[in-house]
Amino acid sequence: MLGIFNKRAKKTEAKERPLLKANLDSDGFAHLLPYFPIGNKLRYFPEFKQELTLNTAIIAYAINNELVYSNNDISWEEENGAFQLYLLGKRLNKIESFCFIVPTVGRGEEELDYARKERLGKDGGFIKGNNITLNGKQSDGRLPILNATVRKQLILKEGHFMGHKVAILDVDPKAFKLIEQRRYVRLKTDIMGEIQTRLGQEPQRCTMVDFSDRAVRIIHDDEGSERPSFREGSTVTLSFDLPKSAEARVIQGKVIRQHDATVVMTLDNIKREKDFEKVELFDIMEIKANLLQQQL
Repeated sequence: MLGIFNKRAKKTEAKERPLLKANLDSDGFAHLLPYFPIGNKLRYFPEFKQELTLNTAIIAYAINNELVYSNNDISWEEENGAFQLYLLGKRLNKIESFCFIVPTVGRGEEELDYARKERLGKDGGFIKGNNITLNGKQSDGRLPILNATVRKQLILKEGHFMGHKVAILDVDPKAFKLIEQRRYVRLKTDIMGEIQTRLGQEPQRCTMVDFSDRAVRIIHDDEGSERPSFREGSTVTLSFDLPKSAEARVIQGKVIRQHDATVVMTLDNIKREKDFEKVELFDIMEIKANLLQQQL
């Protein structure tokens, strides 16, 4: 772990204060950093110009102006309902600044046409004071997005990237958000149910673990019995009770995929009195509203 400023630069450090307030939220960084680890390729664009999106990578963190090159040097533990950050096993009681260190030129710049290169400017848009929007790796259908601010550029005088020009991005957890990318949002559930290939057949116990507008994922629960095999495209029937409803729901759909004990099926028809009818938007919204009561 090395200081990001050499001795000469430290004399002028007072003029280059972080743009962020002192005592940053340790709990926020514990949620942010898994989406933006050192070494991972990221997408970014400067000054909200999404048409200028390029590739970059975080080559180090700078915590309170100290360089950190390994993800293993940072850990967090939950304490009294909040996460506490640790650096090399030592608790970080005060986080005055947290920065990402990135190269000043992003990959893909050569593919931009002349007009976009002019708009990008020099050094990949990493000009002091510029906003940089970083897109992390999509996870579970959600895209991590972080707006950072360029503090400065410099040529590193020490460490693994000595002699290379980098940009220092000030980071604040409050500028981090997860954007839902799926067209249909999946609702996490924990509802007991039964699944069968046709009515009248002995049902198998299962747990509905998520529900969306078009499909449902269940996990087969009967560990002591032989696990049924559902052919892709075959019709299955799912029965389940809702938390705040006395009326059971019986839905038919086709198997999209099965892997081990997990089955994903479409939501095609719902039983009304004695017959099955096509699932309507109202049915989906009503079921979702009831499922949400499980979480409240």
